[in-house]
Amino acid sequence: MQYEELPVPGDDSWDQQPEPPTQPYDLWTRTNLGENFPDPITPLSATLWPTFFLLGRMPTKAERSADAPPLPKFQRFYGRVYVNEGVVIHSAVEAGIPTSFIDTTWGSSGRGLRKSDESFHFFRLLRRLPSMARIGMSQARQQPKTPKQKEQKVPNVSGEKLFMEVNQWVDQFQQQDMQRLDDRALWRRWIPLWIMRGKAMRSVFVTAVLAAVAFYFLDRRVSKWTGKQGQATVLVQALSGVYTAEVGLALWSMAQTLRASHLDDIVQSHPAVEALALLQERQEAQPFMAELQAFIQRHGYRCPNDAELHNPRWAEAPAQVIELIASYLRADESLSPIKAEHHRQQEREEMTAQIAAQLNPIRRRIFRWLLSQAQKRIRMRDNNRSYVAKYLYPMRLLLVELGRRWTERGWLASPDDIFFLTLYEIDDIMSESNAPEPGKDLATVVLARRAAFDYWHTITAPSALGPGGIPLPDPEPTGTFLQGLPASTGRVRGVARLIWNLSEASRLSTGDILVTQGTDPGWTPVFPLVSGLVLEVGGQLSHGAIVAREYGIPAVINVPGALHFIQDGQTIEVDGSSGRVYLDVAGSSS
Repeated sequence: MQYEELPVPGDDSWDQQPEPPTQPYDLWTRTNLGENFPDPITPLSATLWPTFFLLGRMPTKAERSADAPPLPKFQRFYGRVYVNEGVVIHSAVEAGIPTSFIDTTWGSSGRGLRKSDESFHFFRLLRRLPSMARIGMSQARQQPKTPKQKEQKVPNVSGEKLFMEVNQWVDQFQQQDMQRLDDRALWRRWIPLWIMRGKAMRSVFVTAVLAAVAFYFLDRRVSKWTGKQGQATVLVQALSGVYTAEVGLALWSMAQTLRASHLDDIVQSHPAVEALALLQERQEAQPFMAELQAFIQRHGYRCPNDAELHNPRWAEAPAQVIELIASYLRADESLSPIKAEHHRQQEREEMTAQIAAQLNPIRRRIFRWLLSQAQKRIRMRDNNRSYVAKYLYPMRLLLVELGRRWTERGWLASPDDIFFLTLYEIDDIMSESNAPEPGKDLATVVLARRAAFDYWHTITAPSALGPGGIPLPDPEPTGTFLQGLPASTGRVRGVARLIWNLSEASRLSTGDILVTQGTDPGWTPVFPLVSGLVLEVGGQLSHGAIVAREYGIPAVINVPGALHFIQDGQTIEVDGSSGRVYLDVAGSSS
Protein backbone atom coordinates (compact mmCIF):
# COMPACT_ATOMS: atom_id res chain seq x y z
CA MET A 1 0.00 0.00 0.00
CA GLN A 2 1.49 3.32 -1.04
CA TYR A 3 0.59 5.12 2.20
CA GLU A 4 2.38 2.65 4.45
CA GLU A 5 5.66 2.40 2.55
CA LEU A 6 6.61 -0.93 4.13
CA PRO A 7 4.15 -3.83 3.93
CA VAL A 8 3.05 -4.96 7.36
CA PRO A 9 1.04 -8.13 7.83
CA GLY A 10 -2.38 -7.33 9.18
CA ASP A 11 -2.56 -3.64 8.33
CA ASP A 12 -5.68 -4.53 6.45
CA SER A 13 -8.75 -3.10 4.76
CA TRP A 14 -9.75 -0.42 7.25
CA ASP A 15 -7.11 1.92 5.85
CA GLN A 16 -6.59 0.50 2.37
CA GLN A 17 -7.38 3.44 0.08
CA PRO A 18 -6.63 4.08 -3.60
CA GLU A 19 -3.86 6.49 -4.36
CA PRO A 20 -5.24 10.04 -4.63
CA PRO A 21 -4.41 12.10 -7.72
CA THR A 22 -0.87 13.45 -7.31
CA GLN A 23 -0.37 17.16 -7.87
CA PRO A 24 3.03 18.85 -8.29
CA TYR A 25 2.29 21.08 -5.29
CA ASP A 26 1.50 18.17 -2.92
CA LEU A 27 3.33 18.51 0.39
CA TRP A 28 2.21 16.12 3.13
CA THR A 29 3.25 17.29 6.61
CA ARG A 30 2.31 16.92 10.28
CA THR A 31 1.48 20.63 10.41
CA ASN A 32 -1.12 21.37 13.09
CA LEU A 33 -2.01 17.67 13.39
CA GLY A 34 1.29 16.69 14.97
CA GLU A 35 0.43 18.16 18.36
CA ASN A 36 -3.00 16.48 18.47
CA PHE A 37 -2.11 13.14 16.85
CA PRO A 38 1.62 12.70 17.48
CA ASP A 39 1.58 8.89 17.34
CA PRO A 40 0.10 6.21 15.09
CA ILE A 41 -3.68 6.44 15.24
CA THR A 42 -6.03 3.56 16.05
CA PRO A 43 -8.72 2.46 13.57
CA LEU A 44 -11.44 3.62 15.97
CA SER A 45 -10.12 7.17 16.29
CA ALA A 46 -9.26 7.35 12.58
CA THR A 47 -12.90 6.68 11.68
CA LEU A 48 -14.68 8.42 14.56
CA TRP A 49 -13.14 11.88 14.08
CA PRO A 50 -14.23 12.40 10.44
CA THR A 51 -17.63 10.85 11.13
CA PHE A 52 -18.40 13.08 14.12
CA PHE A 53 -16.79 16.33 13.01
CA LEU A 54 -16.82 16.34 9.18
CA LEU A 55 -19.53 14.06 7.85
CA GLY A 56 -22.03 14.47 10.69
CA ARG A 57 -23.62 11.06 10.08
CA MET A 58 -22.66 7.42 9.78
CA PRO A 59 -21.29 6.94 6.25
CA THR A 60 -23.01 4.69 3.76
CA LYS A 61 -21.59 1.33 2.73
CA ALA A 62 -20.31 2.83 -0.53
CA GLU A 63 -18.49 5.61 1.34
CA ARG A 64 -16.74 3.07 3.56
CA SER A 65 -15.51 0.82 0.77
CA ALA A 66 -11.91 0.54 -0.32
CA ASP A 67 -12.91 2.12 -3.67
CA ALA A 68 -14.31 5.28 -2.06
CA PRO A 69 -12.24 8.43 -2.64
CA PRO A 70 -10.22 9.47 0.42
CA LEU A 71 -10.40 12.87 2.08
CA PRO A 72 -8.47 15.19 -0.25
CA LYS A 73 -6.38 16.88 2.44
CA PHE A 74 -5.80 14.06 4.94
CA GLN A 75 -4.07 10.68 4.66
CA ARG A 76 -2.31 8.11 6.78
CA PHE A 77 1.39 7.56 6.22
CA TYR A 78 3.54 5.48 8.59
CA GLY A 79 0.41 4.90 10.67
CA ARG A 80 0.06 8.65 11.36
CA VAL A 81 -2.25 11.35 10.10
CA TYR A 82 -0.77 13.82 7.62
CA VAL A 83 -2.33 16.91 6.07
CA ASN A 84 -1.68 18.00 2.49
CA GLU A 85 -0.14 21.35 3.35
CA GLY A 86 0.62 21.88 -0.32
CA VAL A 87 -3.08 21.77 -1.23
CA VAL A 88 -3.93 24.17 1.61
CA ILE A 89 -1.29 26.65 0.48
CA HIS A 90 -2.28 26.26 -3.19
CA SER A 91 -5.92 26.97 -2.27
CA ALA A 92 -4.87 30.03 -0.27
CA VAL A 93 -2.82 31.38 -3.18
CA GLU A 94 -5.70 30.76 -5.59
CA ALA A 95 -8.04 32.67 -3.24
CA GLY A 96 -5.65 35.63 -2.87
CA ILE A 97 -4.88 34.93 0.81
CA PRO A 98 -1.29 35.75 1.87
CA THR A 99 0.62 32.59 2.67
CA SER A 100 2.20 34.40 5.64
CA PHE A 101 -1.20 34.15 7.34
CA ILE A 102 -1.09 30.34 7.24
CA ASP A 103 2.64 30.19 7.90
CA THR A 104 2.49 32.09 11.20
CA THR A 105 -0.87 31.09 12.65
CA TRP A 106 -1.21 27.51 11.40
CA GLY A 107 2.47 26.61 11.44
CA SER A 108 3.10 25.96 7.76
CA SER A 109 6.78 26.05 6.91
CA GLY A 110 7.06 25.68 3.15
CA ARG A 111 10.09 23.43 3.70
CA GLY A 112 12.19 26.01 1.84
CA LEU A 113 10.23 25.33 -1.36
CA ARG A 114 8.56 28.76 -1.49
CA LYS A 115 8.68 32.24 -0.02
CA SER A 116 6.11 33.56 2.43
CA ASP A 117 3.81 36.05 0.69
CA GLU A 118 2.62 39.04 2.75
CA SER A 119 0.14 40.51 0.27
CA PHE A 120 -3.63 40.16 -0.08
CA HIS A 121 -4.83 39.71 -3.65
CA PHE A 122 -8.47 40.84 -3.54
CA PHE A 123 -9.13 40.70 -7.30
CA ARG A 124 -7.87 37.12 -7.36
CA LEU A 125 -10.39 36.28 -4.63
CA LEU A 126 -13.22 37.99 -6.55
CA ARG A 127 -12.37 35.98 -9.65
CA ARG A 128 -12.46 32.75 -7.65
CA LEU A 129 -15.78 33.34 -5.89
CA PRO A 130 -18.06 32.05 -8.70
CA SER A 131 -16.09 28.80 -9.12
CA MET A 132 -15.94 28.32 -5.33
CA ALA A 133 -19.73 28.70 -5.16
CA ARG A 134 -20.20 26.17 -7.99
CA ILE A 135 -17.94 23.64 -6.26
CA GLY A 136 -19.84 24.05 -2.98
CA MET A 137 -23.22 23.56 -4.69
CA SER A 138 -21.93 20.53 -6.60
CA GLN A 139 -20.65 18.90 -3.42
CA ALA A 140 -23.96 19.57 -1.67
CA ARG A 141 -25.88 17.88 -4.52
CA GLN A 142 -23.59 14.86 -4.38
CA GLN A 143 -24.37 14.16 -0.72
CA PRO A 144 -26.11 10.75 -0.58
CA LYS A 145 -29.74 10.62 0.43
CA THR A 146 -30.19 9.04 3.85
CA PRO A 147 -33.40 8.12 5.63
CA LYS A 148 -34.62 10.86 7.89
CA GLN A 149 -34.49 10.05 11.57
CA LYS A 150 -36.17 11.67 14.50
CA GLU A 151 -33.58 14.06 15.88
CA GLN A 152 -33.22 16.05 19.03
CA LYS A 153 -32.64 19.68 18.11
CA VAL A 154 -29.08 20.76 18.72
CA PRO A 155 -28.76 24.41 19.74
CA ASN A 156 -26.79 26.66 17.41
CA VAL A 157 -24.50 28.06 20.08
CA SER A 158 -20.81 28.76 20.51
CA GLY A 159 -18.36 29.98 23.11
CA GLU A 160 -19.37 29.84 26.77
CA LYS A 161 -22.93 28.80 25.89
CA LEU A 162 -21.60 25.80 24.00
CA PHE A 163 -19.41 24.91 26.98
CA MET A 164 -22.50 24.92 29.20
CA GLU A 165 -24.27 22.63 26.74
CA VAL A 166 -21.33 20.20 26.70
CA ASN A 167 -21.29 20.14 30.51
CA GLN A 168 -24.98 19.23 30.50
CA TRP A 169 -24.49 16.54 27.83
CA VAL A 170 -21.67 14.91 29.78
CA ASP A 171 -23.57 15.10 33.08
CA GLN A 172 -26.61 13.54 31.41
CA PHE A 173 -24.51 10.67 30.07
CA GLN A 174 -22.76 10.00 33.38
CA GLN A 175 -26.05 9.91 35.29
CA GLN A 176 -27.27 6.92 33.27
CA ASP A 177 -26.62 3.31 34.25
CA MET A 178 -25.06 1.68 31.19
CA GLN A 179 -25.66 -1.75 32.72
CA ARG A 180 -29.41 -1.35 32.19
CA LEU A 181 -29.07 -1.28 28.39
CA ASP A 182 -27.93 -4.09 26.13
CA ASP A 183 -25.29 -3.44 23.46
CA ARG A 184 -27.62 -2.35 20.69
CA ALA A 185 -29.81 -0.22 22.94
CA LEU A 186 -26.72 1.51 24.36
CA TRP A 187 -25.32 2.16 20.88
CA ARG A 188 -28.60 3.38 19.42
CA ARG A 189 -29.31 5.57 22.44
CA TRP A 190 -26.07 7.53 22.34
CA ILE A 191 -24.09 7.24 19.09
CA PRO A 192 -26.60 8.93 16.73
CA LEU A 193 -27.24 11.61 19.34
CA TRP A 194 -23.52 12.29 19.85
CA ILE A 195 -22.88 12.45 16.10
CA MET A 196 -25.69 14.98 15.80
CA ARG A 197 -24.28 17.01 18.69
CA GLY A 198 -20.94 16.97 16.89
CA LYS A 199 -22.49 19.42 14.42
CA ALA A 200 -22.67 21.99 17.22
CA MET A 201 -18.99 21.35 17.97
CA ARG A 202 -18.05 22.50 14.46
CA SER A 203 -18.16 26.07 15.73
CA VAL A 204 -14.77 25.40 17.35
CA PHE A 205 -13.20 25.36 13.88
CA VAL A 206 -14.78 28.72 13.06
CA THR A 207 -13.41 30.08 16.33
CA ALA A 208 -9.93 28.85 15.42
CA VAL A 209 -10.06 30.70 12.10
CA LEU A 210 -11.35 33.89 13.74
CA ALA A 211 -8.58 33.73 16.34
CA ALA A 212 -6.00 33.33 13.58
CA VAL A 213 -7.41 36.30 11.65
CA ALA A 214 -7.53 38.51 14.76
CA PHE A 215 -3.96 37.69 15.77
CA TYR A 216 -2.64 38.08 12.24
CA PHE A 217 -4.04 41.59 11.83
CA LEU A 218 -2.94 42.62 15.32
CA ASP A 219 0.59 41.45 14.53
CA ARG A 220 0.65 43.23 11.15
CA ARG A 221 -0.65 46.55 12.51
CA VAL A 222 1.58 46.60 15.58
CA SER A 223 4.68 45.68 13.56
CA LYS A 224 3.95 48.36 10.94
CA TRP A 225 3.04 51.13 13.39
CA THR A 226 5.93 50.56 15.83
CA GLY A 227 8.58 49.26 13.43
CA LYS A 228 9.26 46.29 15.72
CA GLN A 229 8.53 42.60 15.13
CA GLY A 230 7.28 40.03 17.63
CA GLN A 231 5.42 42.29 20.06
CA ALA A 232 2.03 40.72 19.37
CA THR A 233 2.98 37.51 21.18
CA VAL A 234 3.59 39.54 24.37
CA LEU A 235 0.21 41.25 23.99
CA VAL A 236 -1.63 37.90 24.14
CA GLN A 237 0.36 36.20 26.91
CA ALA A 238 -0.83 35.36 30.45
CA LEU A 239 -4.51 35.76 29.60
CA SER A 240 -6.91 34.93 32.40
CA GLY A 241 -9.50 32.22 31.90
CA VAL A 242 -7.43 29.75 29.84
CA TYR A 243 -8.65 26.40 31.20
CA THR A 244 -5.56 24.33 30.47
CA ALA A 245 -3.38 26.85 32.32
CA GLU A 246 -5.37 25.99 35.45
CA VAL A 247 -3.90 22.48 35.40
CA GLY A 248 -0.36 23.54 36.30
CA LEU A 249 -1.58 25.84 39.07
CA ALA A 250 -3.72 23.06 40.56
CA LEU A 251 -0.89 20.51 40.45
CA TRP A 252 1.46 23.02 42.08
CA SER A 253 -1.09 23.61 44.84
CA MET A 254 -1.51 19.87 45.46
CA ALA A 255 2.27 19.45 45.65
CA GLN A 256 2.47 22.20 48.26
CA THR A 257 -0.34 20.58 50.26
CA LEU A 258 1.55 17.28 50.32
CA ARG A 259 4.75 19.03 51.37
CA ALA A 260 2.99 20.95 54.14
CA SER A 261 1.48 17.69 55.43
CA HIS A 262 4.92 15.98 55.31
CA LEU A 263 3.52 13.39 52.91
CA ASP A 264 5.66 14.29 49.91
CA ASP A 265 8.03 11.38 50.55
CA ILE A 266 5.20 8.90 49.87
CA VAL A 267 4.78 10.23 46.33
CA GLN A 268 8.49 10.56 45.64
CA SER A 269 9.55 7.14 46.96
CA HIS A 270 6.70 4.87 45.74
CA PRO A 271 5.26 4.00 42.32
CA ALA A 272 2.27 6.20 41.52
CA VAL A 273 -0.40 3.51 41.94
CA GLU A 274 1.05 2.42 45.28
CA ALA A 275 1.48 6.03 46.45
CA LEU A 276 -2.17 6.82 45.70
CA ALA A 277 -3.32 3.77 47.67
CA LEU A 278 -1.17 4.80 50.66
CA LEU A 279 -2.49 8.35 50.60
CA GLN A 280 -6.08 7.11 50.53
CA GLU A 281 -5.41 5.28 53.82
CA ARG A 282 -3.81 8.23 55.65
CA GLN A 283 -6.04 10.49 57.73
CA GLU A 284 -3.65 13.42 57.38
CA ALA A 285 -3.88 13.13 53.59
CA GLN A 286 -7.57 14.10 53.52
CA PRO A 287 -6.92 17.75 52.49
CA PHE A 288 -4.81 16.52 49.59
CA MET A 289 -7.37 13.89 48.58
CA ALA A 290 -10.08 16.57 48.57
CA GLU A 291 -7.96 18.66 46.20
CA LEU A 292 -7.29 15.65 44.01
CA GLN A 293 -10.99 14.82 43.85
CA ALA A 294 -11.82 18.41 42.85
CA PHE A 295 -9.09 18.29 40.20
CA ILE A 296 -10.45 15.04 38.73
CA GLN A 297 -13.96 16.47 38.77
CA ARG A 298 -12.85 19.48 36.70
CA HIS A 299 -10.07 18.04 34.52
CA GLY A 300 -10.56 14.26 34.68
CA TYR A 301 -11.59 14.01 31.02
CA ARG A 302 -8.02 14.99 30.00
CA CYS A 303 -4.88 12.91 29.49
CA PRO A 304 -1.80 13.08 27.27
CA ASN A 305 -2.76 12.78 23.59
CA ASP A 306 -6.46 12.81 24.43
CA ALA A 307 -7.49 13.13 20.76
CA GLU A 308 -6.66 9.40 20.62
CA LEU A 309 -9.61 7.64 22.27
CA HIS A 310 -7.46 4.62 23.09
CA ASN A 311 -5.70 6.52 25.91
CA PRO A 312 -7.18 6.32 29.46
CA ARG A 313 -8.27 9.64 30.95
CA TRP A 314 -7.12 10.99 34.32
CA ALA A 315 -10.50 10.11 35.84
CA GLU A 316 -10.00 6.48 34.81
CA ALA A 317 -6.32 6.31 35.82
CA PRO A 318 -5.71 8.94 38.53
CA ALA A 319 -2.22 7.53 39.18
CA GLN A 320 -1.19 9.57 36.13
CA VAL A 321 -1.89 12.71 38.18
CA ILE A 322 0.24 11.41 41.04
CA GLU A 323 3.16 10.98 38.62
CA LEU A 324 2.78 14.61 37.57
CA ILE A 325 2.66 15.81 41.17
CA ALA A 326 5.88 13.93 41.86
CA SER A 327 7.56 16.08 39.20
CA TYR A 328 6.26 19.25 40.88
CA LEU A 329 7.68 18.13 44.20
CA ARG A 330 11.13 18.16 42.60
CA ALA A 331 10.74 21.85 41.70
CA ASP A 332 11.70 24.69 44.04
CA GLU A 333 9.72 27.83 44.82
CA SER A 334 11.45 29.80 42.04
CA LEU A 335 9.46 27.79 39.48
CA SER A 336 6.08 28.66 40.96
CA PRO A 337 3.62 29.04 38.06
CA ILE A 338 1.73 31.59 40.15
CA LYS A 339 4.74 33.93 40.22
CA ALA A 340 5.48 33.32 36.54
CA GLU A 341 1.91 34.16 35.56
CA HIS A 342 1.97 37.40 37.57
CA HIS A 343 5.26 38.44 35.95
CA ARG A 344 3.93 37.79 32.45
CA GLN A 345 0.76 39.71 33.15
CA GLN A 346 2.87 42.70 34.13
CA GLU A 347 4.89 42.37 30.92
CA ARG A 348 1.71 42.29 28.86
CA GLU A 349 0.21 45.34 30.56
CA GLU A 350 3.45 47.34 30.21
CA MET A 351 3.78 46.46 26.52
CA THR A 352 0.14 47.41 25.91
CA ALA A 353 0.65 50.81 27.54
CA GLN A 354 3.91 51.45 25.66
CA ILE A 355 2.40 50.72 22.26
CA ALA A 356 -0.75 52.73 22.94
CA ALA A 357 1.38 55.72 23.96
CA GLN A 358 3.16 55.69 20.57
CA LEU A 359 -0.04 55.87 18.50
CA ASN A 360 -2.29 58.74 17.48
CA PRO A 361 -5.90 58.66 18.76
CA ILE A 362 -7.33 56.92 15.68
CA ARG A 363 -4.66 54.23 15.55
CA ARG A 364 -4.88 53.81 19.33
CA ARG A 365 -8.58 53.06 19.05
CA ILE A 366 -8.00 50.54 16.25
CA PHE A 367 -5.17 48.96 18.25
CA ARG A 368 -7.31 48.49 21.37
CA TRP A 369 -10.11 46.93 19.32
CA LEU A 370 -7.76 44.53 17.54
CA LEU A 371 -6.14 43.65 20.87
CA SER A 372 -9.45 42.88 22.57
CA GLN A 373 -10.56 40.73 19.63
CA ALA A 374 -7.29 38.79 19.55
CA GLN A 375 -7.20 38.19 23.31
CA LYS A 376 -10.84 37.08 23.45
CA ARG A 377 -10.63 34.75 20.48
CA ILE A 378 -7.27 33.21 21.40
CA ARG A 379 -8.60 32.43 24.87
CA MET A 380 -11.71 30.89 23.33
CA ARG A 381 -9.66 28.91 20.82
CA ASP A 382 -7.67 27.11 23.49
CA ASN A 383 -10.71 26.57 25.69
CA ASN A 384 -12.53 25.03 22.72
CA ARG A 385 -9.83 22.37 22.59
CA SER A 386 -10.59 21.43 26.19
CA TYR A 387 -14.28 21.09 25.48
CA VAL A 388 -13.74 18.95 22.40
CA ALA A 389 -11.94 16.52 24.74
CA LYS A 390 -14.81 16.71 27.22
CA TYR A 391 -17.38 16.14 24.47
CA LEU A 392 -15.53 12.96 23.41
CA TYR A 393 -15.13 11.61 26.96
CA PRO A 394 -18.56 9.86 27.09
CA MET A 395 -17.76 8.10 23.81
CA ARG A 396 -14.59 6.68 25.33
CA LEU A 397 -16.58 5.45 28.36
CA LEU A 398 -19.19 3.84 26.12
CA LEU A 399 -16.53 2.07 24.03
CA VAL A 400 -14.70 0.85 27.13
CA GLU A 401 -17.97 -0.64 28.39
CA LEU A 402 -18.54 -2.44 25.08
CA GLY A 403 -14.94 -3.66 25.15
CA ARG A 404 -15.48 -5.09 28.63
CA ARG A 405 -18.65 -6.91 27.58
CA TRP A 406 -17.17 -8.31 24.38
CA THR A 407 -14.10 -9.53 26.26
CA GLU A 408 -16.30 -11.37 28.75
CA ARG A 409 -18.08 -13.06 25.81
CA GLY A 410 -14.77 -14.07 24.25
CA TRP A 411 -15.15 -11.86 21.17
CA LEU A 412 -12.05 -9.83 22.13
CA ALA A 413 -8.89 -10.71 24.03
CA SER A 414 -8.88 -7.53 26.14
CA PRO A 415 -11.27 -4.58 26.63
CA ASP A 416 -9.11 -2.05 24.81
CA ASP A 417 -9.14 -4.24 21.68
CA ILE A 418 -12.35 -2.38 20.83
CA PHE A 419 -10.21 0.57 19.67
CA PHE A 420 -8.70 -1.58 16.92
CA LEU A 421 -12.07 -1.93 15.23
CA THR A 422 -13.47 0.86 13.10
CA LEU A 423 -16.54 2.81 14.10
CA TYR A 424 -18.23 1.38 11.01
CA GLU A 425 -17.48 -2.22 11.94
CA ILE A 426 -18.98 -1.74 15.39
CA ASP A 427 -22.02 -0.07 13.85
CA ASP A 428 -22.45 -3.01 11.45
CA ILE A 429 -22.34 -5.47 14.36
CA MET A 430 -25.01 -3.43 16.14
CA SER A 431 -27.13 -3.59 12.98
CA GLU A 432 -26.92 -7.37 12.60
CA SER A 433 -30.34 -8.14 14.03
CA ASN A 434 -30.29 -11.80 12.96
CA ALA A 435 -27.02 -12.80 14.65
CA PRO A 436 -26.35 -12.57 18.38
CA GLU A 437 -22.60 -12.55 17.69
CA PRO A 438 -20.48 -10.81 15.07
CA GLY A 439 -20.10 -12.65 11.80
CA LYS A 440 -16.29 -12.50 11.69
CA ASP A 441 -13.45 -13.32 14.03
CA LEU A 442 -12.84 -9.98 15.72
CA ALA A 443 -9.93 -11.27 17.79
CA THR A 444 -8.01 -12.23 14.63
CA VAL A 445 -8.69 -8.86 13.01
CA VAL A 446 -7.58 -6.99 16.13
CA LEU A 447 -4.43 -9.08 16.55
CA ALA A 448 -3.27 -8.21 13.04
CA ARG A 449 -4.04 -4.52 13.46
CA ARG A 450 -2.28 -4.36 16.81
CA ALA A 451 0.83 -5.83 15.16
CA ALA A 452 0.75 -3.06 12.56
CA PHE A 453 0.05 -0.40 15.24
CA ASP A 454 2.99 -1.59 17.36
CA TYR A 455 5.22 -1.71 14.30
CA TRP A 456 4.55 1.90 13.34
CA HIS A 457 5.47 2.97 16.87
CA THR A 458 8.97 1.66 16.20
CA ILE A 459 9.33 3.80 13.06
CA THR A 460 10.42 7.45 13.10
CA ALA A 461 8.10 8.99 10.53
CA PRO A 462 9.42 11.73 8.23
CA SER A 463 8.08 15.19 8.99
CA ALA A 464 7.26 15.86 5.33
CA LEU A 465 6.47 13.94 2.15
CA GLY A 466 6.42 15.27 -1.39
CA PRO A 467 4.31 14.23 -4.40
CA GLY A 468 3.81 10.48 -4.46
CA GLY A 469 4.59 10.19 -0.75
CA ILE A 470 8.36 10.57 -1.19
CA PRO A 471 10.03 11.56 2.15
CA LEU A 472 11.68 14.98 2.15
CA PRO A 473 14.81 15.78 4.20
CA ASP A 474 14.56 18.24 7.07
CA PRO A 475 16.11 21.67 6.41
CA GLU A 476 19.71 21.82 7.59
CA PRO A 477 20.64 24.26 10.37
CA THR A 478 21.41 27.79 9.20
CA GLY A 479 24.95 28.25 10.47
CA THR A 480 24.87 27.63 14.21
CA PHE A 481 21.13 27.83 14.72
CA LEU A 482 17.81 26.27 13.75
CA GLN A 483 15.12 28.68 12.56
CA GLY A 484 11.51 28.37 13.64
CA LEU A 485 8.63 30.62 14.60
CA PRO A 486 8.86 32.88 17.67
CA ALA A 487 6.05 31.80 20.00
CA SER A 488 6.85 33.15 23.46
CA THR A 489 9.39 35.90 24.11
CA GLY A 490 12.51 35.60 26.22
CA ARG A 491 15.93 34.03 25.90
CA VAL A 492 17.17 31.09 27.91
CA ARG A 493 20.19 28.79 27.91
CA GLY A 494 19.89 25.28 29.28
CA VAL A 495 20.18 21.55 28.80
CA ALA A 496 18.08 20.14 25.96
CA ARG A 497 15.98 17.16 26.94
CA LEU A 498 14.52 15.23 24.01
CA ILE A 499 11.15 13.82 25.05
CA TRP A 500 9.35 11.71 22.46
CA ASN A 501 6.17 11.22 24.52
CA LEU A 502 4.85 12.29 27.89
CA SER A 503 5.65 8.93 29.50
CA GLU A 504 9.30 10.06 29.38
CA ALA A 505 8.60 13.32 31.25
CA SER A 506 10.15 11.92 34.43
CA ARG A 507 13.53 12.41 32.69
CA LEU A 508 13.05 16.18 32.89
CA SER A 509 15.06 18.02 35.51
CA THR A 510 14.17 21.46 36.78
CA GLY A 511 15.31 24.07 34.28
CA ASP A 512 15.69 21.73 31.29
CA ILE A 513 14.65 22.88 27.83
CA LEU A 514 11.92 20.61 26.53
CA VAL A 515 12.40 19.50 22.90
CA THR A 516 9.59 17.45 21.41
CA GLN A 517 7.41 17.10 18.35
CA GLY A 518 4.29 18.88 19.63
CA THR A 519 2.28 19.32 22.79
CA ASP A 520 -1.43 18.86 23.29
CA PRO A 521 -3.22 19.95 26.51
CA GLY A 522 -2.11 16.76 28.27
CA TRP A 523 1.44 18.15 28.29
CA THR A 524 0.45 21.29 30.18
CA PRO A 525 1.54 19.98 33.62
CA VAL A 526 5.22 19.81 32.60
CA PHE A 527 5.39 23.42 31.39
CA PRO A 528 6.08 25.00 34.80
CA LEU A 529 9.05 22.63 35.25
CA VAL A 530 11.02 23.64 32.14
CA SER A 531 12.89 26.81 31.27
CA GLY A 532 12.38 26.72 27.50
CA LEU A 533 10.45 24.95 24.78
CA VAL A 534 11.31 23.80 21.24
CA LEU A 535 8.61 22.13 19.11
CA GLU A 536 8.87 20.59 15.65
CA VAL A 537 5.30 21.50 14.70
CA GLY A 538 2.81 24.24 15.49
CA GLY A 539 1.88 27.83 14.78
CA GLN A 540 1.73 30.90 16.97
CA LEU A 541 -1.80 29.95 18.02
CA SER A 542 -1.13 26.25 18.63
CA HIS A 543 -1.70 24.93 22.12
CA GLY A 544 2.00 24.76 22.93
CA ALA A 545 2.52 28.40 21.98
CA ILE A 546 -0.48 29.63 23.97
CA VAL A 547 0.43 27.75 27.15
CA ALA A 548 4.11 28.69 26.89
CA ARG A 549 3.01 32.33 26.93
CA GLU A 550 0.74 31.64 29.89
CA TYR A 551 3.65 30.25 31.92
CA GLY A 552 6.30 32.67 30.68
CA ILE A 553 8.48 30.06 28.94
CA PRO A 554 10.63 31.21 26.00
CA ALA A 555 9.47 29.09 23.09
CA VAL A 556 10.35 28.47 19.45
CA ILE A 557 7.98 26.29 17.45
CA ASN A 558 7.74 24.86 13.94
CA VAL A 559 11.41 23.80 13.94
CA PRO A 560 11.60 20.92 11.41
CA GLY A 561 14.11 18.26 12.45
CA ALA A 562 14.62 19.59 15.98
CA LEU A 563 14.62 16.08 17.41
CA HIS A 564 17.24 15.09 14.83
CA PHE A 565 19.63 18.04 14.95
CA ILE A 566 19.53 18.65 18.73
CA GLN A 567 21.25 16.08 20.92
CA ASP A 568 19.82 14.97 24.24
CA GLY A 569 21.80 16.66 27.03
CA GLN A 570 23.27 19.29 24.69
CA THR A 571 23.40 22.88 25.94
CA ILE A 572 21.31 25.08 23.65
CA GLU A 573 19.92 28.58 23.70
CA VAL A 574 16.32 29.41 22.84
CA ASP A 575 15.48 32.91 21.61
CA GLY A 576 11.70 33.17 21.71
CA SER A 577 11.77 36.64 20.15
CA SER A 578 13.69 35.82 16.96
CA GLY A 579 12.57 32.20 16.60
CA ARG A 580 16.11 30.88 16.73
CA VAL A 581 17.50 27.85 18.57
CA TYR A 582 21.29 28.15 18.90
CA LEU A 583 23.17 24.87 18.82
CA ASP A 584 26.63 26.37 19.21
CA VAL A 585 26.04 28.37 22.38
CA ALA A 586 29.47 29.97 22.17
CA GLY A 587 28.40 31.62 18.93
CA SER A 588 24.87 32.49 19.91
CA SER A 589 25.64 35.98 21.05
CA SER A 590 26.81 37.07 17.63
